Amino acid sequence: MWGRRSAARRLAESAGFSWKNIGDQSELSVAKMAAYVAANRAMPDDVLPTVGRVAEKLAAEEANYELVVALVEDLQNLVSHGLGHLRTAEEVRSVLGPQCLVVWEAVEKFWARVAEWRRGTGEPLRSSADILSVENEQLRATLWTSNRSLGDDTRVGTAEALRYEKAGGIEIPGYRELLAP
Repeated sequence: MWGRRSAARRLAESAGFSWKNIGDQSELSVAKMAAYVAANRAMPDDVLPTVGRVAEKLAAEEANYELVVALVEDLQNLVSHGLGHLRTAEEVRSVLGPQCLVVWEAVEKFWARVAEWRRGTGEPLRSSADILSVENEQLRATLWTSNRSLGDDTRVGTAEALRYEKAGGIEIPGYRELLAP
């Protein structure tokens, strides 16, 4: 059994980060950084499968569930942008174990509901072009992992997801609903 910091550490190290350089980061920041590296085609070919294996091991314990959901959500958001230097959804899914695939499906359904709800508000959706043209690497990682391109040059992000949940929308199911034995 791993502690919460140990789980984040294992995920960070699976993505090639030295723990001493990121030890003060939150779990969500570690998930974002691991996803950004794992999804990037410029990284060594073994990073994505290694991150996938570690995520599957982490998914076996309820204490790590939020970290695993954050990683999967960040990976999905990254691949949604359809950028050539990032891996595809199929490439990412191919390295995920069965528990992470269950999380993948739940996260995918959640974001589909957010997009449907957002379109139903009648307000115009924001363009994805504005975040895809960002050149600053740190800002890019933050924006690309917190927004999801919808395939029609529009996007939804964490602000819409929060508004959806506050409006009574269905949240991503918890560990006990998805993965508990």
